[in-house]
Amino acid sequence: MNFLKTFVLLLLLSFLPSNALSQDIHKAGIHDFKNIVESNKGKVLIINFWATWCSPCVKEFPGLMNMRQEFSEDELTIIGISMDYGMRPVENFVKLNKVNFPILLDDESIGSMLDIKSIPRTLIYNRAGEKILDHLGFISEESFRHVIERLLKMP
Repeated sequence: MNFLKTFVLLLLLSFLPSNALSQDIHKAGIHDFKNIVESNKGKVLIINFWATWCSPCVKEFPGLMNMRQEFSEDELTIIGISMDYGMRPVENFVKLNKVNFPILLDDESIGSMLDIKSIPRTLIYNRAGEKILDHLGFISEESFRHVIERLLKMP
């Protein structure tokens, strides 16, 4: 039943424009994370772990937002998973910065499962759903673009 709820939620979210998605912030757990990876096969998937209090994380956002605009939603999915302890700072950040991709709040199970001890941390998956990058630290917009373009050229 939980899988069905998650599937329906992701299905509904896929029909919304990106700016609407970013406003639908909710807590997410391990099953949500696995479903995101599974449901985005066929696209390049970027999952960015961040927090509002993390300056390198905040510095990455303009690049991620530009990638969201530059590549079609058929090619690229970007998901931000906040490691903040409360919803309010995340909601304020998303609204203030007009974030154009979905943001989730980790219920602490994802961070625990992936052993996330430092942020920013970025996972990038190819179109086959295989994790090809697990990067700790800031990634420049140019580096994001290079990786995305390379992955989109692969069959």
